[in-house]
Amino acid sequence: MRKNGCHYDHIRAQLIGSSYLCVLQAPHSQGRRASAAVTTSRRWVYMLENEISAGVVDIKSTNSTQRENTLRINSRRFFQLALMASIGFSLSATEIQARELILFQPGQSSWEWLLVPASHGGGKRMREGKTCLSCHDGEEKAIGKLIASGEKLEPQPITGMSGYIGMNVEAAYDDKNVYLTLSWDDVASAKWGDQDAATNLTVSIGSPALNVAPVAGCWAACHSDQPGMSDPATGTELTKYLPGSRNKMSKTGGGTDRRTAAELDAQLAEGKYLEYWQVLLNEEGLQSVGDGYFLDGRVANKDSAATATACNSNKKWTVEIVRPLKPAGKARHALSEGVEYTLSVALHQNHASGRFHYTSLPMRFVLGAGDAELNAGRK
Repeated sequence: MRKNGCHYDHIRAQLIGSSYLCVLQAPHSQGRRASAAVTTSRRWVYMLENEISAGVVDIKSTNSTQRENTLRINSRRFFQLALMASIGFSLSATEIQARELILFQPGQSSWEWLLVPASHGGGKRMREGKTCLSCHDGEEKAIGKLIASGEKLEPQPITGMSGYIGMNVEAAYDDKNVYLTLSWDDVASAKWGDQDAATNLTVSIGSPALNVAPVAGCWAACHSDQPGMSDPATGTELTKYLPGSRNKMSKTGGGTDRRTAAELDAQLAEGKYLEYWQVLLNEEGLQSVGDGYFLDGRVANKDSAATATACNSNKKWTVEIVRPLKPAGKARHALSEGVEYTLSVALHQNHASGRFHYTSLPMRFVLGAGDAELNAGRK
Protein backbone atom coordinates (compact mmCIF):
# COMPACT_ATOMS: atom_id res chain seq x y z
CA MET A 1 0.00 0.00 0.00
CA ARG A 2 1.38 3.42 -0.91
CA LYS A 3 0.58 6.93 0.20
CA ASN A 4 2.03 9.93 -1.66
CA GLY A 5 4.53 7.59 -3.31
CA CYS A 6 5.92 6.16 -0.09
CA HIS A 7 5.39 2.69 1.28
CA TYR A 8 3.72 2.81 4.66
CA ASP A 9 6.71 1.15 6.35
CA HIS A 10 8.81 4.11 5.29
CA ILE A 11 6.46 6.82 6.59
CA ARG A 12 5.38 5.27 9.87
CA ALA A 13 7.81 7.52 11.72
CA GLN A 14 5.67 10.47 10.63
CA LEU A 15 2.66 8.92 12.35
CA ILE A 16 4.35 8.00 15.61
CA GLY A 17 3.99 11.45 17.09
CA SER A 18 0.25 11.55 16.44
CA SER A 19 -2.51 11.20 19.00
CA TYR A 20 -3.90 7.98 17.54
CA LEU A 21 -5.00 5.56 20.25
CA CYS A 22 -5.64 1.86 20.19
CA VAL A 23 -7.44 -0.47 22.55
CA LEU A 24 -5.83 -3.89 22.47
CA GLN A 25 -7.47 -6.92 24.04
CA ALA A 26 -5.04 -9.20 25.83
CA PRO A 27 -4.87 -12.78 24.53
CA HIS A 28 -7.36 -15.10 26.14
CA SER A 29 -7.45 -18.09 23.85
CA GLN A 30 -5.07 -20.80 22.80
CA GLY A 31 -4.75 -19.17 19.41
CA ARG A 32 -3.43 -15.94 20.99
CA ARG A 33 -5.79 -13.83 18.96
CA ALA A 34 -6.07 -10.15 19.81
CA SER A 35 -8.50 -7.49 18.67
CA ALA A 36 -7.89 -3.75 18.53
CA ALA A 37 -9.99 -0.68 18.02
CA VAL A 38 -8.09 2.15 16.34
CA THR A 39 -9.56 5.64 16.58
CA THR A 40 -8.26 7.04 13.32
CA SER A 41 -9.13 7.30 9.64
CA ARG A 42 -10.33 4.41 7.49
CA ARG A 43 -7.40 5.04 5.12
CA TRP A 44 -4.87 4.54 7.90
CA VAL A 45 -6.69 1.43 9.07
CA TYR A 46 -6.60 0.04 5.55
CA MET A 47 -2.82 0.56 5.39
CA LEU A 48 -2.38 -1.16 8.74
CA GLU A 49 -4.46 -4.10 7.59
CA ASN A 50 -2.02 -4.65 4.76
CA GLU A 51 0.90 -4.81 7.20
CA ILE A 52 -0.50 -7.27 9.75
CA SER A 53 -0.95 -11.00 9.37
CA ALA A 54 -4.55 -11.90 8.78
CA GLY A 55 -6.27 -13.53 11.72
CA VAL A 56 -3.75 -12.36 14.31
CA VAL A 57 -4.85 -8.77 14.82
CA ASP A 58 -8.23 -7.52 13.69
CA ILE A 59 -8.59 -3.80 12.97
CA LYS A 60 -11.84 -1.88 13.21
CA SER A 61 -12.27 1.65 11.95
CA THR A 62 -14.07 3.28 14.85
CA ASN A 63 -14.41 3.12 18.61
CA SER A 64 -14.99 -0.09 20.50
CA THR A 65 -16.20 -0.68 24.02
CA GLN A 66 -13.39 -1.69 26.31
CA ARG A 67 -13.73 -5.16 27.73
CA GLU A 68 -11.99 -6.94 30.54
CA ASN A 69 -8.18 -7.31 30.20
CA THR A 70 -7.79 -4.45 27.69
CA LEU A 71 -4.97 -1.95 27.46
CA ARG A 72 -5.04 1.61 26.13
CA ILE A 73 -1.89 2.21 24.12
CA ASN A 74 -0.51 4.73 21.65
CA SER A 75 0.24 3.92 18.03
CA ARG A 76 3.96 3.32 18.63
CA ARG A 77 3.19 0.48 21.04
CA PHE A 78 0.62 -0.87 18.59
CA PHE A 79 3.28 -1.15 15.85
CA GLN A 80 5.47 -3.18 18.16
CA LEU A 81 2.66 -5.53 19.14
CA ALA A 82 1.52 -5.99 15.58
CA LEU A 83 5.02 -6.88 14.44
CA MET A 84 5.18 -9.45 17.22
CA ALA A 85 2.16 -11.25 15.78
CA SER A 86 4.20 -14.09 14.30
CA ILE A 87 5.64 -15.03 17.71
CA GLY A 88 2.53 -14.35 19.83
CA PHE A 89 1.40 -11.45 21.94
CA SER A 90 3.67 -10.55 24.86
CA LEU A 91 3.63 -7.55 27.19
CA SER A 92 7.22 -8.19 28.26
CA ALA A 93 8.79 -7.26 24.93
CA THR A 94 10.71 -4.00 24.67
CA GLU A 95 8.73 -1.03 23.44
CA ILE A 96 9.85 0.47 20.15
CA GLN A 97 10.45 4.09 21.02
CA ALA A 98 11.20 7.19 19.02
CA ARG A 99 13.57 9.96 20.07
CA GLU A 100 13.37 13.54 18.91
CA LEU A 101 16.85 14.86 18.14
CA ILE A 102 18.06 18.36 17.46
CA LEU A 103 20.98 18.37 15.04
CA PHE A 104 22.99 21.59 14.83
CA GLN A 105 25.76 23.23 12.83
CA PRO A 106 29.12 22.44 14.55
CA GLY A 107 31.28 24.97 12.65
CA GLN A 108 34.99 24.40 13.27
CA SER A 109 34.57 22.68 16.63
CA SER A 110 37.03 19.79 16.70
CA TRP A 111 38.32 17.09 19.05
CA GLU A 112 41.17 19.41 20.01
CA TRP A 113 38.84 22.37 20.65
CA LEU A 114 36.58 20.24 22.84
CA LEU A 115 39.39 19.23 25.19
CA VAL A 116 40.88 22.68 25.85
CA PRO A 117 39.18 24.45 28.78
CA ALA A 118 40.31 27.84 27.47
CA SER A 119 38.17 27.38 24.34
CA HIS A 120 35.51 24.96 25.62
CA GLY A 121 34.33 25.31 29.20
CA GLY A 122 33.59 21.60 29.38
CA GLY A 123 37.09 20.55 28.34
CA LYS A 124 38.13 19.49 31.83
CA ARG A 125 34.93 17.53 32.36
CA MET A 126 35.38 15.76 29.02
CA ARG A 127 38.89 14.72 30.05
CA GLU A 128 37.24 13.22 33.12
CA GLY A 129 34.88 11.20 30.92
CA LYS A 130 31.75 13.38 30.99
CA THR A 131 29.54 13.20 27.90
CA CYS A 132 28.28 16.04 25.72
CA LEU A 133 24.65 15.35 26.65
CA SER A 134 25.42 15.51 30.36
CA CYS A 135 26.00 19.26 29.93
CA HIS A 136 24.29 20.31 26.70
CA ASP A 137 21.05 18.33 26.49
CA GLY A 138 18.38 20.88 25.53
CA GLU A 139 20.88 23.50 24.40
CA GLU A 140 21.31 22.28 20.82
CA LYS A 141 19.12 24.97 19.20
CA ALA A 142 20.92 27.79 20.97
CA ILE A 143 24.32 26.32 20.09
CA GLY A 144 23.34 25.95 16.42
CA LYS A 145 22.03 29.51 16.19
CA LEU A 146 25.18 30.91 17.78
CA ILE A 147 27.54 29.02 15.48
CA ALA A 148 25.53 29.66 12.30
CA SER A 149 25.55 33.40 13.05
CA GLY A 150 29.33 33.46 12.73
CA GLU A 151 29.74 34.74 16.27
CA LYS A 152 31.61 31.62 17.40
CA LEU A 153 33.43 28.71 15.70
CA GLU A 154 32.28 29.67 12.20
CA PRO A 155 34.31 32.19 10.17
CA GLN A 156 31.77 32.07 7.34
CA PRO A 157 28.27 32.91 8.67
CA ILE A 158 25.74 30.40 7.41
CA THR A 159 22.98 32.15 5.49
CA GLY A 160 20.03 30.44 3.86
CA MET A 161 20.19 27.46 6.22
CA SER A 162 19.00 27.17 9.79
CA GLY A 163 21.51 26.63 12.57
CA TYR A 164 19.65 23.50 13.63
CA ILE A 165 17.14 20.92 12.39
CA GLY A 166 14.83 18.45 14.12
CA MET A 167 14.97 14.73 13.43
CA ASN A 168 12.91 11.78 14.63
CA VAL A 169 14.82 8.51 15.19
CA GLU A 170 13.25 5.12 15.88
CA ALA A 171 15.26 1.94 16.49
CA ALA A 172 14.23 -1.72 16.42
CA TYR A 173 15.84 -5.12 16.01
CA ASP A 174 15.03 -8.78 15.55
CA ASP A 175 17.11 -11.96 15.48
CA LYS A 176 18.91 -10.91 12.30
CA ASN A 177 18.92 -7.14 11.82
CA VAL A 178 18.87 -3.72 13.41
CA TYR A 179 16.50 -1.13 11.93
CA LEU A 180 16.88 2.65 12.14
CA THR A 181 14.12 4.92 10.85
CA LEU A 182 15.06 8.59 10.59
CA SER A 183 12.78 11.38 9.42
CA TRP A 184 13.25 15.13 9.06
CA ASP A 185 11.89 18.11 7.14
CA ASP A 186 13.40 18.68 3.72
CA VAL A 187 14.23 22.38 3.94
CA ALA A 188 15.25 23.63 0.51
CA SER A 189 17.72 26.50 0.23
CA ALA A 190 20.45 27.77 -2.03
CA LYS A 191 23.17 25.27 -2.92
CA TRP A 192 25.82 25.15 -0.22
CA GLY A 193 28.40 23.05 -2.01
CA ASP A 194 29.26 21.05 -5.11
CA GLN A 195 28.57 17.55 -3.83
CA ASP A 196 26.73 15.35 -6.32
CA ALA A 197 24.28 14.12 -3.68
CA ALA A 198 21.78 16.72 -2.52
CA THR A 199 21.60 15.09 0.93
CA ASN A 200 24.07 12.95 2.85
CA LEU A 201 22.88 11.11 5.96
CA THR A 202 25.57 9.41 8.05
CA VAL A 203 25.14 7.33 11.19
CA SER A 204 28.25 6.42 13.17
CA ILE A 205 28.49 3.60 15.73
CA GLY A 206 31.20 3.18 18.36
CA SER A 207 31.65 0.08 20.52
CA PRO A 208 32.58 0.03 24.22
CA ALA A 209 36.15 -0.77 23.18
CA LEU A 210 36.56 2.77 21.79
CA ASN A 211 36.84 4.87 24.93
CA VAL A 212 36.61 8.21 23.12
CA ALA A 213 33.22 7.33 21.59
CA PRO A 214 30.97 7.93 24.65
CA VAL A 215 32.71 11.23 25.34
CA ALA A 216 32.68 12.77 21.88
CA GLY A 217 31.02 10.44 19.36
CA CYS A 218 31.90 11.44 15.81
CA TRP A 219 33.76 14.53 17.10
CA ALA A 220 36.57 12.11 17.93
CA ALA A 221 37.15 11.86 14.15
CA CYS A 222 37.02 15.62 13.48
CA HIS A 223 40.31 17.48 13.89
CA SER A 224 41.67 20.97 13.47
CA ASP A 225 44.12 19.89 10.76
CA GLN A 226 41.45 18.64 8.36
CA PRO A 227 40.28 20.63 5.31
CA GLY A 228 37.96 23.51 6.19
CA MET A 229 38.93 23.44 9.87
CA SER A 230 40.93 25.99 11.85
CA ASP A 231 44.46 24.68 11.09
CA PRO A 232 44.33 22.58 7.89
CA ALA A 233 47.47 20.56 7.20
CA THR A 234 49.61 21.76 4.32
CA GLY A 235 50.62 19.48 1.48
CA THR A 236 47.98 16.85 2.26
CA GLU A 237 44.24 16.55 2.76
CA LEU A 238 43.47 14.47 5.80
CA THR A 239 40.24 12.56 6.04
CA LYS A 240 38.53 11.79 9.34
CA TYR A 241 40.72 9.86 11.79
CA LEU A 242 40.72 8.84 15.44
CA PRO A 243 43.25 10.09 18.04
CA GLY A 244 44.40 6.55 18.78
CA SER A 245 45.63 6.14 15.21
CA ARG A 246 48.35 8.78 15.73
CA ASN A 247 51.60 8.51 17.63
CA LYS A 248 51.09 11.96 19.10
CA MET A 249 48.27 14.50 19.20
CA SER A 250 48.77 18.26 19.51
CA LYS A 251 46.44 21.23 19.84
CA THR A 252 46.13 21.25 16.04
CA GLY A 253 45.65 17.50 15.53
CA GLY A 254 47.73 14.44 14.79
CA GLY A 255 48.87 15.14 11.23
CA THR A 256 50.29 12.23 9.27
CA ASP A 257 52.24 10.64 12.15
CA ARG A 258 50.31 7.38 11.99
CA ARG A 259 50.86 4.29 14.08
CA THR A 260 52.32 1.22 12.37
CA ALA A 261 50.17 -1.04 10.21
CA ALA A 262 50.43 -3.78 12.84
CA GLU A 263 49.23 -1.42 15.57
CA LEU A 264 46.30 -0.25 13.44
CA ASP A 265 45.32 -3.82 12.59
CA ALA A 266 45.31 -4.63 16.30
CA GLN A 267 43.00 -1.69 16.98
CA LEU A 268 40.63 -2.91 14.28
CA ALA A 269 40.60 -6.39 15.78
CA GLU A 270 39.84 -4.91 19.21
CA GLY A 271 36.91 -2.84 17.91
CA LYS A 272 38.64 0.52 18.44
CA TYR A 273 37.15 2.23 15.41
CA LEU A 274 34.01 4.14 14.44
CA GLU A 275 31.78 2.33 11.96
CA TYR A 276 29.56 4.43 9.71
CA TRP A 277 26.48 3.85 7.56
CA GLN A 278 25.87 6.41 4.83
CA VAL A 279 22.79 7.12 2.73
CA LEU A 280 23.02 9.52 -0.21
CA LEU A 281 19.84 11.12 -1.52
CA ASN A 282 18.99 13.18 -4.55
CA GLU A 283 15.83 15.09 -5.36
CA GLU A 284 14.14 11.92 -6.68
CA GLY A 285 14.99 9.64 -3.75
CA LEU A 286 17.68 7.15 -2.81
CA GLN A 287 20.98 7.54 -4.67
CA SER A 288 23.26 5.06 -2.90
CA VAL A 289 24.02 3.30 0.39
CA GLY A 290 27.46 2.59 1.79
CA ASP A 291 29.33 1.72 4.95
CA GLY A 292 32.87 1.88 6.24
CA TYR A 293 34.93 2.98 9.21
CA PHE A 294 37.13 5.71 10.65
CA LEU A 295 40.50 4.86 12.19
CA ASP A 296 43.67 6.26 10.59
CA GLY A 297 41.46 7.75 7.90
CA ARG A 298 38.10 7.23 6.29
CA VAL A 299 37.77 3.80 4.67
CA ALA A 300 34.73 2.95 2.53
CA ASN A 301 33.86 -0.71 2.09
CA LYS A 302 33.48 -2.01 -1.44
CA ASP A 303 30.17 -3.72 -0.66
CA SER A 304 27.83 -2.32 1.96
CA ALA A 305 26.35 -4.53 4.67
CA ALA A 306 23.75 -1.83 5.30
CA THR A 307 20.77 -1.35 3.02
CA ALA A 308 18.25 1.46 3.00
CA THR A 309 14.97 2.73 1.61
CA ALA A 310 14.01 6.39 1.37
CA CYS A 311 11.15 8.60 0.32
CA ASN A 312 10.21 12.24 0.38
CA SER A 313 6.55 12.83 1.18
CA ASN A 314 5.14 16.33 1.64
CA LYS A 315 8.67 17.74 1.98
CA LYS A 316 9.61 15.28 4.71
CA TRP A 317 12.33 12.70 4.26
CA THR A 318 11.99 9.27 5.85
CA VAL A 319 14.91 6.84 5.60
CA GLU A 320 15.03 3.32 6.98
CA ILE A 321 18.47 1.73 7.37
CA VAL A 322 18.67 -2.04 7.81
CA ARG A 323 21.91 -3.67 8.87
CA PRO A 324 22.65 -7.27 9.97
CA LEU A 325 23.46 -7.68 13.65
CA LYS A 326 26.50 -9.79 12.87
CA PRO A 327 27.67 -8.90 9.36
CA ALA A 328 30.57 -10.45 7.55
CA GLY A 329 33.60 -8.41 6.67
CA LYS A 330 36.31 -6.34 8.29
CA ALA A 331 35.64 -3.49 10.75
CA ARG A 332 31.93 -4.09 11.27
CA HIS A 333 30.67 -4.24 14.83
CA ALA A 334 28.74 -7.34 15.87
CA LEU A 335 25.76 -5.83 17.70
CA SER A 336 24.43 -7.61 20.80
CA GLU A 337 21.56 -7.09 23.22
CA GLY A 338 22.32 -5.12 26.35
CA VAL A 339 25.65 -3.70 25.15
CA GLU A 340 25.99 0.08 25.29
CA TYR A 341 27.15 1.54 21.97
CA THR A 342 27.55 5.19 21.00
CA LEU A 343 25.46 6.50 18.11
CA SER A 344 25.79 9.85 16.32
CA VAL A 345 23.90 11.26 13.33
CA ALA A 346 25.22 13.75 10.76
CA LEU A 347 23.26 15.36 7.92
CA HIS A 348 24.55 17.35 4.94
CA GLN A 349 21.83 19.10 2.93
CA ASN A 350 21.69 21.27 -0.19
CA HIS A 351 24.82 19.66 -1.71
CA ALA A 352 26.93 20.85 1.23
CA SER A 353 30.14 19.13 2.32
CA GLY A 354 32.78 19.32 5.01
CA ARG A 355 31.91 21.22 8.18
CA PHE A 356 28.68 22.62 6.73
CA HIS A 357 26.38 20.00 8.13
CA TYR A 358 24.10 19.22 11.05
CA THR A 359 25.19 16.83 13.76
CA SER A 360 23.66 15.29 16.85
CA LEU A 361 25.27 15.08 20.24
CA PRO A 362 26.49 11.49 20.73
CA MET A 363 24.02 9.25 22.54
CA ARG A 364 24.05 5.87 24.21
CA PHE A 365 22.43 3.20 22.04
CA VAL A 366 21.29 -0.19 23.37
CA LEU A 367 19.46 -3.11 21.80
CA GLY A 368 16.76 -3.91 24.35
CA ALA A 369 15.40 -2.27 27.48
CA GLY A 370 17.38 0.23 29.50
CA ASP A 371 17.93 3.89 30.24
CA ALA A 372 20.03 4.77 27.18
CA GLU A 373 19.17 7.85 25.14
CA LEU A 374 18.10 5.47 22.37
CA ASN A 375 16.87 1.94 23.08
CA ALA A 376 16.01 -0.36 20.20
CA GLY A 377 12.78 -2.29 20.76
CA ARG A 378 12.61 -5.92 19.79
CA LYS A 379 10.32 -6.72 16.88
